[in-house]
Amino acid sequence: MLSVQTDTRISIFEGLQIQELWQASKILGFPSALWRLPHTNEIKLLISVRDGIRKCLPELEKMSPGFVMSTFYWECEQEVLFLEGDIILTFSEDNRITNHDNKLGEEHTEVKRLVQLAESLQAEQAADELPAGQLQPVTGPLDAKSRFERTVELAVAAIRQNQFKKVVLSRTKDLAYTDGFQPAQAFQKLVKAYPHAFVSLVNLPEENEMWLGASPELLVEQLSDGTFKTMSLAGTQGARDAAGALIPKYDIRWGEKEIEEQALVSRYIIECFKKIRLREYLETGPKTVLAGNLYHLRTVFEVDTVALHFPELASVMLKLLHPTSAICGVPKAPSLQFINDVEGYNRSFYSGFLGPAQVGGDTNLFVNLRTVRFKEGIATFFAGAGITEDSVPELEWFETELKCDTLLKVIGSSF
Repeated sequence: MLSVQTDTRISIFEGLQIQELWQASKILGFPSALWRLPHTNEIKLLISVRDGIRKCLPELEKMSPGFVMSTFYWECEQEVLFLEGDIILTFSEDNRITNHDNKLGEEHTEVKRLVQLAESLQAEQAADELPAGQLQPVTGPLDAKSRFERTVELAVAAIRQNQFKKVVLSRTKDLAYTDGFQPAQAFQKLVKAYPHAFVSLVNLPEENEMWLGASPELLVEQLSDGTFKTMSLAGTQGARDAAGALIPKYDIRWGEKEIEEQALVSRYIIECFKKIRLREYLETGPKTVLAGNLYHLRTVFEVDTVALHFPELASVMLKLLHPTSAICGVPKAPSLQFINDVEGYNRSFYSGFLGPAQVGGDTNLFVNLRTVRFKEGIATFFAGAGITEDSVPELEWFETELKCDTLLKVIGSSF
C-alpha cells in the first residue's frame, strides 16, 4: 500500500503572528490595515502588495475586497484611498491564523519576501526583548485650552444668531514617541480594552504616517445578506465616577443638551432617507451605550435592501451622510464653513471614514473617531465636541480631554 506524504503546513503564513507580519509589511513599504469589528473576536490583516494605494470612487457594491479610507473633507464625487486586498489574513483571539486569502499565490516574489522577513523578525524578537518606548509631551502653545474655549464661545454666539443649530469643533493633542513604540501591540491592547468599538491600524507609506483608532460610530454597513445599517451617535458623558468605578447604565441621566444633540443627528439621517424616498426602515433607540470611558446616546437604522431591490443603498447613503451632523453640524453647509473658518488646522483623516469593503461580501465603514496619527515622531490625538446653544466652553474642553484619554490610557504603555 502506497503512503502519500503531505505537507502539514496549511499555508506559507502559518505560525506567523500579527506583530511580525505588520512590522515586515511596514519595512517593505506595503500599505496595510489591521482591524477588528465591534463585538467580534476575529482580527483581520490586509496587505496591499502590488499597486500601493489606489484612488477610486467609493462605489461599494462594485469594489473588489479591500480597505477604504477618506479624509473629513470629502465630497460625493471625489475619490477615496483604497488598499487592495492582495493578502487578507484572519487571526483568532490567541493570535493564530484561522483563514487566509492570498490572491498572489505562495510563489509570488513579494509574498516570499514578506514571509521571510516576518520569520526573521519573529526569530529576532524571540531572542531579544523589544526596546521600551517613551511618550513625551510636546512643547507647544500654552493657550490651547483658552483657544478652544474661545472657538466654543464663537460657535454658541453664531447659533444664537441662527447661523446654524449645531456645530462640531475639534482639536489636537501632540505627544512625541520614540522608536520603541510597537503599533501592532498598541492595536491589540485597544482590541482587548474596547470590544464594542471598531479598532483599526492603517499604514499609509506614501503619506509616511499610521492611523490607530477605536471608533464607536458606524457610518454605513452593507452585509452580504442585504442588510444595510447606519446609526446616530451623539451626547457624551463620563462613564466612571470620581473613584474610577464604572457607573451602571441605568444610573445615567441625560440632559436636554445631549438629548437634543442626538435627536439632530437622527433627524439628519431620516432627512437623507427622505431625499431618496426611502420609507421602509427600522429605527431602534435612542439607547445609552458604552464607548471606552464614555457613554453616548445611539439610534440604529436598518434597511432590507433585498426586499427593496436597492443593492447600491450603502453607496448612495455614504454620499448623503458624510460628513454627518455628529462630526460636522446642522445644517451641514454653514456649520462646515464655520469649521473651516475657526478651527485653525486640517483634520486630515480624522472624522473621515474608513473600513473594509467587500471583505467576505460585507462592507463596514466607520467614522474615524477616537483616533491618533503617528508621523515623524509625533503622535497627534484628535477629539471633538458637539456645540449647541447650551454648551459651556470649559465642559466642552473637558469632553475632548476625556475622548483623547480613551486612547491614551490604553496605549500609553505601548510606548
